[in-house]
Amino acid sequence: MPDRLAFTAYIKPEPQGSARAFVIKGRAVVTSDNRKLKPFRSEVTRCAMSFCAENDIALPYAGKHEPVDVAMTFFLRRPESLPKKHRYPARKPDVDKLARAVLDSLTGVAFHDDGQVVQIVASKQYDGVERVAITVMKSV
Repeated sequence: MPDRLAFTAYIKPEPQGSARAFVIKGRAVVTSDNRKLKPFRSEVTRCAMSFCAENDIALPYAGKHEPVDVAMTFFLRRPESLPKKHRYPARKPDVDKLARAVLDSLTGVAFHDDGQVVQIVASKQYDGVERVAITVMKSV
């Protein structure tokens, strides 16, 4: 059994964005302002669950109140108009909003609650294939 979850979701990374709330028939409804967020989060969750199933890891990977470290690298497509000297995407989407989307996707699979995450290493870079590489380890 592996000592960590390590997988890649081959989908365009989407930021968590801001939440919008409104009332329908007396009930509060909260939704994201990014319509592409749900498919992204679903794919990250599916990839994490698939990794766990293939490696006989019970869900969630980390027990309740067990601290975890999360590393994620977001690979974004380089705009054609951008000069080659620009190595890193120092523009939107914000790396912290991308990370929030991943952490919410892993809740219930990698950990009970994203409050268990004690360390995050997140980066973004250009590549031809858009994806996110994720590693979750129990903290020592």
